[in-house]
Amino acid sequence: MLDFFRRLYRAILLPAFGAALLIFTWASVTYQVRQEQQTAHYEAVLHSQSLAHTLAEHTNHLLRQLDHATQLFKLKYEETDGALRLPEFTRKNGLLDSLLPTKLDLPMAILDQNGHIVDSMNGYFTPDLKHQPVFRKHAGNPADVSLVATPVIDSRTKKWQIQISRRLNHANGSFAGVVMVMIDPAYFVEDYDRLNVDSGGAVMLISRENGMSAARIDDQIIISDSIDFRVAQVSAPQPSEEFLLKRPFDAIDRIYGYAEMPRYLLTAVVGNPTGTAMARFYSRRNMYYCAAAVASALVLLFVYLLVQQAHRLRRSASMVIEAQLMLRAAADASLDAVFMFKACRMRGARREILDFTIADLNERGAQLLGYRSEDIKDKRLIEVMPDLHSKGFVEKYRHVLESRQPLEEEYAVDFLPNAAVHWLHHQIVPITDGVAVNVRDITSRKETELAARKNQAELAAVNDASPLGLLRADATGHCTYVNRTFETITGLTREEALGDAWMRAVHPADREVLKSALNHMVRTRAPFQDTLRCVHPDGKIIWVSFKIAAMVVDGNIYGYVGTVDDITHIRKSVMALRESESRLRTIADTLPAMVAYIDAEQVYRFHNVAYEREFNRNGPTVLGRSIRETMGAERYAFLEPYVLQALQGETLTFEEDDTSDTIERTYEVVYIPQMDEDGVGVIGFHVMRQDITVQKREKQRLLRLSQVDALTGLTNRAGFLQKLHDSMANSRDNANLMAVMYMDIDRFKPVNDTYGHAVGDALLKAFSARLTHTMRASDTIARLGGDEFTIIMERIHRIDDAAALAAKIVSAMQADFDLDGTVVSISTSIGLTYYRDEDVSPAELLNRADILLYEAKQAGRNTFRAGQVIPPPESNAA
Repeated sequence: MLDFFRRLYRAILLPAFGAALLIFTWASVTYQVRQEQQTAHYEAVLHSQSLAHTLAEHTNHLLRQLDHATQLFKLKYEETDGALRLPEFTRKNGLLDSLLPTKLDLPMAILDQNGHIVDSMNGYFTPDLKHQPVFRKHAGNPADVSLVATPVIDSRTKKWQIQISRRLNHANGSFAGVVMVMIDPAYFVEDYDRLNVDSGGAVMLISRENGMSAARIDDQIIISDSIDFRVAQVSAPQPSEEFLLKRPFDAIDRIYGYAEMPRYLLTAVVGNPTGTAMARFYSRRNMYYCAAAVASALVLLFVYLLVQQAHRLRRSASMVIEAQLMLRAAADASLDAVFMFKACRMRGARREILDFTIADLNERGAQLLGYRSEDIKDKRLIEVMPDLHSKGFVEKYRHVLESRQPLEEEYAVDFLPNAAVHWLHHQIVPITDGVAVNVRDITSRKETELAARKNQAELAAVNDASPLGLLRADATGHCTYVNRTFETITGLTREEALGDAWMRAVHPADREVLKSALNHMVRTRAPFQDTLRCVHPDGKIIWVSFKIAAMVVDGNIYGYVGTVDDITHIRKSVMALRESESRLRTIADTLPAMVAYIDAEQVYRFHNVAYEREFNRNGPTVLGRSIRETMGAERYAFLEPYVLQALQGETLTFEEDDTSDTIERTYEVVYIPQMDEDGVGVIGFHVMRQDITVQKREKQRLLRLSQVDALTGLTNRAGFLQKLHDSMANSRDNANLMAVMYMDIDRFKPVNDTYGHAVGDALLKAFSARLTHTMRASDTIARLGGDEFTIIMERIHRIDDAAALAAKIVSAMQADFDLDGTVVSISTSIGLTYYRDEDVSPAELLNRADILLYEAKQAGRNTFRAGQVIPPPESNAA
C-alpha cells in the first residue's frame, strides 16, 4: 500500500504543479487587466476634465469681457448723464468692439428706474422686467456689482440665456436704471473650435440655477432641461472628477469630465466616447490574453516534457544501479589500483581535514601497498602508509577535495614495498566528502622514454638547424662535426674546422664578441644568435646569421648545435629598402598636405617639406622637438585633448583655426594612431594637415543662402529660429527688452482662390516689401510659410515703441495693393509679445505670440494684441 501511494505521489506531482502555475498565470493576468482598466478609465476622465477646464476658461474669459462691457457702459452712461444709447455704444469700432468680437450681436437693453425698457437691440425683452428679482436687487443695492442669471426665454423651445446686468446711477448717485446683456450659451459650445474631442464627443454648458443645458455633439446642438449628472463616488487613490449621467440622452456611452464656474452658476462638461477613450486599453487587454494563452500552452508543454523526463530518470536510476554493480566488478578486474578515500575531519566549527580513511579499494591496490584488502579497509592512511603524509600525497588529496578540481600526474616513488616499482601515474577525482584515486605502474614506459630522449634531443637539434650550415660541439665546446653547407659558407673543410679551428672563419673584429657571448651561454644555457662577418679564404666578406643552442637532458648539457645562414643577399635587400624609404620621403615632400609622425612622447620623428615650411619659419627645426615647443602653449592647449585621444588608439578628424598670421586660416587635421608589432600598444601617430579655408568659406556662404526665403527674399523659418535663439540669449545676458510679432494676412485665402497663385505670390512679395519699409533696419523680418510672418525687435527701450510699430503695420496694410492691374484689399492681424530674462524656450515664446494673434483674430482682425510685459529685475530697476 505504501509503495502504491509513493507511485501515486510521483504521478500527480508535476500535473498538480502545472495546474497551480496556470491558475496563478490567469489570476495575475486578470488582476493586471483589471488594474489597467481602472487606470485607463481614470486617464480618460482626466482627459475629459482637461477639455472641460479649457471650455470653462474660454467661457469665463468671454463672460468676464461681457461683464467689463456692462461696466464700461455704466461709466460712459454716467459720464453722459444718461444720454448714452446702445447704437452709439455698439457701433463698429466703438466701445463694445474694443472688448468683444463684433460678430456676437448680443441682445442688450436699458431699463429706467421704473423698470421700463428705454432702449434695446438684437432681441426681445419682456415688459415685466421690473418684477424680476434681478431688477429689485439692483434697485435696492447701491453697490457697483454685476448680477448673473440664467433665465428661460421660451418655455416651449427650452431656449435660455446667460444674463449679466449692472446698476446705473444718476449724477447724484441715485438709482437710474439697469443695463442688461444676454448671451446664448450655445455660442460657447458651437463656436469654440479648439476643443479636440473625438467623433461623437459631447461638449456642454449646464446651468446650476435652473438645470438647463446647451450641448454640441459633432454638428448637432441640443438645448434641454433633462440632462442630469451626478459626481462619481470612487475608492481609488486618485481623486475622481467624473460626471455620470443619471439617464442617457442618446445611444453613445461616454466618459465625462467637468469644471465648475461658480461666479456664473455654470458647469462645463466634456465627454469622449468610451470606445475611443479606452481603445488602447482594449488593445492591451487582447495582447495580455493572447500572451496568457501562449504561456498556458508552453506550461502544458513543459509539464508534459517534465513527466516524460521523470519517467526517463526513473528508468535511468535503475540503469545506474546496474552500472554501479558492473563498475565494482570492473574495478576488481582492473590492472590499475583503485582507492576510495573518505575525509577524517577535526571536531568543532572549523571541520579541518586531518587524514583520510580507506573506504574501499580493489585487490591490485592492496597488493601495491603490500596488504590484503580486508586488512586495511576502513583504516586511516597514517596507520597504513605514513609516507603518504610525509611525501605530500595527503595534502594533494585535501586540495582536490576542497577545490573540486581533478588532478592527474606522474611521479617517481621510492617508498613502496615492491622495489621494482619506480614510476607511478595517478588520477585523483573528488567525490562526496572524499576522493577516488586511480594508480597505474608506468615504470617500464618511463625507462623506455628516458633512453629515447637522448637520441630525440640530438635529432631535434639537427632538424632545427637543417638545411643551414651545421656546427656540432661536445660539452667542452670542441667542434665534432660540420656539414657541407658550413664548408661552402666559410671555405673551411671539415678537418680544418674540427676542435677550435672553426673560429678562424669569423672576422677578427667579431671574434671577441662571439667568444664572450658563448661563455655567457654556458652559464645561462640560453640560445645565442647574432649577425657576424665571415672571411672567405679568397678574402670575400660574407654576412651570416649565427645561432647556437645547448643540448640538455635532465638538466645536464651534453653538447651544442649551431647553424650558420648566409644573409649577404638580405643585407642587400636592406639597402634597397633604405632606397625605397628615400623615394617615399620624396613623394611625401611633393604632397600639398602637411605630413608628420609623432612618437608616444609627443616628439616629432618625421615630417615632410610642407610641414617644415609651416612650422620652421622663425625657429629651429621641428624634428626632435615636442608638440608644445613647436606649437606654443596656447595652440597646444587646444590640441592636447586630441593628442591624448590619438595616443589611446583613436583615429581623429577635426578643424583647427590658425590666427598666427594676418589672414585667419582653417585646417583639417587627421590623427592616425600607429600600433606596435603586436597591435596592442600605441607607439605614436601620423598627422595630416590640409588648408580648407576656401572650402569652409564656401560652406558658410551656402549656409547663409539656405536661410533665405526664395519668394520674398526675407529670412525663412530656419534662419528665424536661429536668430530668435540668439536674440533671446543676448537679451538674457544683457537684461535687454525685446519683442516678437506673429502676423498673417487677413483674407489671404480668398485672394489666392479668386485670382490664382500668381497673384497670391505677388501679394506676398508686395506685403513683404511694405513690411520692410515700415520696420526698422535693425529688426529681423521672416516669412515662416504661407501668409505667416514674424518680426524680432531687439533692444527696444519702451513697450510703447513696439506697440506703435504694430499699430503702424496694421495701418500700412489697410491701403490697397496694385498687383499688375489687379487691386486687392487686405489687412493684417498681429500678436505682440515681449521677452526679458525669462526661462522660456523660443518655441514657447513664439506660441505666446500665436495665442495673441488668435485673440486679435477673435477681436475682428485688422488689429493687434499685445501680451503681458515681463518687469525688469529688481537690481536693474533700482
